[in-house]
Amino acid sequence: MGRRHGQEKMKRKRRVIDLKDLSKKRRKEYRGRKKVSSINKREMPKLHVDTEPTNGVNQLPELASSSDDENDAYSQLLSLVSGSARPIQQHAESEEESMSEEEESEDIDNEEEFEEEHEGEEKDVDEDSMLQGMTKQKGDNSEKVSGEEDIITSDVEILEEGDNPEDFLIKENDPFSIHFEKDLTEQFAEELGTGKLWTKKEIKIPGVGSGIKNMTDLKYTPSKYKRDKDLKNLHVKQRLCAQVEETMLHLCNKGGDKGEGCLTGFQQGLFSCMNNYQDIYYPNRTFENAEEIRVVYCLHALNHVLKTRSRIIAHNTKLKQRKDLKADEDYRDHGLTRPKVLILVPFRESALRLVNTMVSLVLPTDEKFVSNKKRFQEEFGLSKDEEVTKGFKPDDFEATFAGNIDEHFRIGIGVAKKTLKLYTNFYSSDIILASPYGLRTLILAEGEKGDCDFLNSIEILILDQADTFLMQNWDHMLHIMAHLHLQPSESHGVDFSRVRMWILNGWSKFYRQNLIFSSIQTPEITSLFNKHCHNYAGKVQFSRPPSDGSICQIVTQLPQVFHRIESSSYVQLPEDRFKFFLKKIVPSCKDPLMARTLIFVTSYSDFVRLRNHFTREEMDFVQINEYSTYKNTSRVRNQFFHGKVALMLYTERIHFYKRYSIRGINHIIFYGLPLYGHFYSELCNMLQDKKKRTGAGVNHQTCTVLYSRYEAQRLSDIIGTDRAAQMLNSDKGIHMFVTGESG
Repeated sequence: MGRRHGQEKMKRKRRVIDLKDLSKKRRKEYRGRKKVSSINKREMPKLHVDTEPTNGVNQLPELASSSDDENDAYSQLLSLVSGSARPIQQHAESEEESMSEEEESEDIDNEEEFEEEHEGEEKDVDEDSMLQGMTKQKGDNSEKVSGEEDIITSDVEILEEGDNPEDFLIKENDPFSIHFEKDLTEQFAEELGTGKLWTKKEIKIPGVGSGIKNMTDLKYTPSKYKRDKDLKNLHVKQRLCAQVEETMLHLCNKGGDKGEGCLTGFQQGLFSCMNNYQDIYYPNRTFENAEEIRVVYCLHALNHVLKTRSRIIAHNTKLKQRKDLKADEDYRDHGLTRPKVLILVPFRESALRLVNTMVSLVLPTDEKFVSNKKRFQEEFGLSKDEEVTKGFKPDDFEATFAGNIDEHFRIGIGVAKKTLKLYTNFYSSDIILASPYGLRTLILAEGEKGDCDFLNSIEILILDQADTFLMQNWDHMLHIMAHLHLQPSESHGVDFSRVRMWILNGWSKFYRQNLIFSSIQTPEITSLFNKHCHNYAGKVQFSRPPSDGSICQIVTQLPQVFHRIESSSYVQLPEDRFKFFLKKIVPSCKDPLMARTLIFVTSYSDFVRLRNHFTREEMDFVQINEYSTYKNTSRVRNQFFHGKVALMLYTERIHFYKRYSIRGINHIIFYGLPLYGHFYSELCNMLQDKKKRTGAGVNHQTCTVLYSRYEAQRLSDIIGTDRAAQMLNSDKGIHMFVTGESG
């Protein structure tokens, strides 16, 4: 108590202590206290010579060697400090300055600005540590990403006693080695970027389906899709092979097909493509095969991370055991940053299931240790009070919006020997799991201060439920793709002698594998796959199977007229559609017989254009969109049901998120084809409303649809593959279908 009281008193009086008045023993004791304080604050003093700043390190290094050369350099350094060099103050929180014999006094309430005096006979560990710290790179202290824990390991991982060296051995015929350790020629890389080398070929993968394979040079494109019931023969790490069967039974409620091993036939076909490190666009994701897809790409991502770790540990061990390396020996196994896998999913519930799958795959049941698991379960799960009971919604709606549907999140995942680390700093993570919105807010816009260096060395990109990204904000997805593999603003402590040459050459996009899974096929996702995916190993785009269309699910007797819009390009289509609508459709909407007409709009930009036009023309209409409040939506639906307004504008996004049942519809106009084919039948069946009020036009119900040649896949999902082909190739621009049974 006395000492503490004395210190407070000294602070008030700003008492100054002169070390000249202290004995040598007392000065050492004083320095010892300062070194302990410095270590606890994890700050090294920064010594500056000739106004050139040097960089500190996280912790005190070991005692420096005392060779003659080092002593000479040390003496020169001390002479500079004590002579002409003047210390420069840096870092407001913690800094210690080297001082001359005359400047050895310091204010005790700011001990962090005090440096040890440089007497030649008293060179101790702290001074040697300072000298050693000057040689450290600035990147040793990775910048902490907001929202992530700062977990940084300073020790280099090597083989330990008890480790089996064979577990860290990667064979030359391993797809990992073949893909990432193959060097492209400069000419081939330049031509690959222009897209001139791509050739197409139809393929069929058993269990998965048929599709189009885009290939480059045959010597770079794997031609065989190896399947084997024993995953070890497919170069899957033993650690994962032991857990696949348990994971399938636990998460998918099924084992592998008879005679096919742990995975089903569908999973084996999909994994055979992934394991070749080729790009995949699979537009046939359903709620029935969702878990099977998730298990496969988690298995592939973890297998890649473990192989990367094994390669680095094996090389670290060799480098430590062999001090004198030959000039031609080169161990390049690093990227400019550590994260190797980026997985984007739309909701926290999707992330929760994904992490549970990884935990099941990488850790045995009796050895599961996941850091920050409790925090993760609280933030990504639902409490009992938040659990949502199922209502009168379609099954696909209940499946999509089950659990926590928050769209803003991002976490780093680190894979260790016996641990799965959650909430790791991005620059210490192996896998980054995020939503497009969560990652977009970290990157920020051009001109704003953001961080995207951790995206530089991504080797596997996985987009699951990519169709949902279209309902959220597709611009976020495009912004992220534009910020992959940009030159980092800092070194982040990388050892450039270990960085792969193709990364230094800026060819990372040619090695990155892209896996896209969607329940629909759209021009937006296809464009992203074509423009942003340049994997030199080739890419496979699977086709959707033939279907009869959702028109077969319509139970209402309803005549449906399809109008084809001619347009010169996809960019010109919105303008041509609007002109056609004003000329052919709007005049009929003013007829009293067209009361209670619902206009379904797919694009929000089209919705804004129609709303502004209806407002200028003072037409009698109401609107429901994704930004409408619950109170306003209830009022508008009530007005429409009672016939107080003639028209209602209704967007696809509000239908996707709320799945309202609009009552009182007599006529429906599809300004564009919906992204989801089953939305068409849902909306048409709303016309069969037994509680609908009687009035003019009740027995005269119609459906009008506008479409173009650029919406062939959407048209196929609605009216069927064969009928869509006939309509698109027909000379006629108008076709009519009648559904339901006549009374």
